[in-house]
Amino acid sequence: MPEGVFSKVLHQYEFRPAQMEMAQAVSSALKEGETLLVEAATGTGKTWAYLIPAILSGQKVVVSTGTLTLQDQLYNKDLPFLSKNLPQHFSFCMMKGKSNYLCLHRFYESLQQSTLSDFGVSSDMGLIQEWAMTTKSGDRAELTALSESSPAWQDVSIKGDSCLGGQCPEYSRCYLTRLKQDAAAADIVVVNHHLFFADLSLKNQGYGEILPRYDAVVFDEAHLLEEVATQFFGVSFSNLRVDDFVRDAESAFRYGQKVGLPCFEQCRMLVQYATHFFKHFKKGAERYRLRKADFTPEVRADGSELVESFKHLGRLIEKLELKSEAIKHLSERIEPLLNDLSIFLGEGQAGQDLIFWAEHRRSSVFLHASPLDVSSILSERLFSGERASILTSATLSAQGHFNFIKARLGIIQAEEKKLETAFQYEKQALLYLPTHLPPPASERFASEMSDEIVRILEKSQGRAFLLFTSWKNLDAVYQHIRGRLPYQLLKQGDQPKQALLESFRKDSSSVLLGTTSFWQGVDVQGEALSCVIIDKLPFASPGDPLTSARIDALQQQKKDAFSSYQVPLAILALRQGIGRLIRNSQDRGVIAILDHRITKKGYGKFFLDSLPSAPRTEDFNQVALFFEKKPSLI
Repeated sequence: MPEGVFSKVLHQYEFRPAQMEMAQAVSSALKEGETLLVEAATGTGKTWAYLIPAILSGQKVVVSTGTLTLQDQLYNKDLPFLSKNLPQHFSFCMMKGKSNYLCLHRFYESLQQSTLSDFGVSSDMGLIQEWAMTTKSGDRAELTALSESSPAWQDVSIKGDSCLGGQCPEYSRCYLTRLKQDAAAADIVVVNHHLFFADLSLKNQGYGEILPRYDAVVFDEAHLLEEVATQFFGVSFSNLRVDDFVRDAESAFRYGQKVGLPCFEQCRMLVQYATHFFKHFKKGAERYRLRKADFTPEVRADGSELVESFKHLGRLIEKLELKSEAIKHLSERIEPLLNDLSIFLGEGQAGQDLIFWAEHRRSSVFLHASPLDVSSILSERLFSGERASILTSATLSAQGHFNFIKARLGIIQAEEKKLETAFQYEKQALLYLPTHLPPPASERFASEMSDEIVRILEKSQGRAFLLFTSWKNLDAVYQHIRGRLPYQLLKQGDQPKQALLESFRKDSSSVLLGTTSFWQGVDVQGEALSCVIIDKLPFASPGDPLTSARIDALQQQKKDAFSSYQVPLAILALRQGIGRLIRNSQDRGVIAILDHRITKKGYGKFFLDSLPSAPRTEDFNQVALFFEKKPSLI
């Protein structure tokens, strides 16, 4: 309320009717055990609108986010503030995936197996060793100087397959054990979607659980749910899993007892057979569908050799007279590995609703079997009405309603609320929709788009996000505009994401070029971001294996895949990108969409209807006037 407790403790407190409306809806859903969809525009204050009712409900509530950034914000900022200022006492904790935490067992093994000179050579291991002596959480986020891809961290972090669980000698001191105890006692447990669906998948398979029992769940950034659920209700098999198994096996064989040479030799044979098998899937495209023709007799033969190699190592392990817990656990890991591999060698016999595809990143190859449709799984396992589920995001509706997201997630019955923005787009923003550029499929598009971008950036004085639908367009534009502008160009991939954003904020005239991950979950307020330029309408590539399979499935059902799937999905993505610009009531800027299909194609109307209520123009002079702050546009 305007005169409530927060008005007395917050210097710039602002009462937001939409926030109150959302809080009342969340409170009702928690009380009635309902599913609630809330589209809350930027500026609503949605985190407090669901946290406060969750706290006051007295229920145990899991809050799941789409990004670690938001997860950290809730745990380190919002919940501590509410804990201090709300009259009701509550406890809270944060859980991340296992790989984020130090494994004490593997860490102590690495200490015993390494010499002092090894630690002198490995600066990363030196950092980890020094930090391990003082950390209370074991969370690698504390190791800010350690690179994300550090091999040293891979050697000492907790891994799902290799975790010994209750048989581990360090179980009572394990950071994960203590974290699970904290989560069991907490009223609010903050996780991310990946961990939530990893837990749901384990429960679905009858393999236990990660999260404690809870009464209700809140999904923030809920537009990402289908993508994450698809990942965790599928099966993946990769050369990295084989490499991890072999590394753990060799470590277990060396540690604490003498093991015969045949075990080590068989580990080397495993690597050799895995190399032969996975080389067949290193093709030109990074991601492609796997079809029956991809499983040639040679592929099957190499796959069979890999299977037999695993089985032979299992037999050697069984013959060992003395077995440590780590060695016993190796035997338990072989069967799941073989089960997953057999799904691919069986050419999809595990189920007709799976799409098989492959991807390779540098030396890593992943084989995936993903569900075409997760709606039936989620309908049964998540939205069956047993507990309250609140889904919120700035982008949940497409074409004015929630039908698309409900169908994709299997939500049959739900309360719905669409909260309008508190921002005055009519005064704060201008939509520039040029029509003179060639179509995106044209060979001239990249060069002419680059010229247009230079024109816009000269008027905006940099201060822009350039959002691209592909790496190809990003790289082409970067090459075309570099050296033509007096502004620092920050390119995705050159630095970690957070480092790029920090550089962007510090240099108020810089320009950041990014792809998919920069379209969402990025919050830059103030003049540093005064322009968002989007290369083209963000249709998912028909060549993407999951997209193409879903299009095929819809067409087989005699449905128009373009209007029922591709257009709504692209609308949600476009709204996410546009949402990067206006983040508070003082922000001001131009949104430029350089794809003339939005005004020239019939389906463009659906995109236009989803855009903010800002003035629209195809006249570049209006862009210049806007940045000159002409009174007519303010």
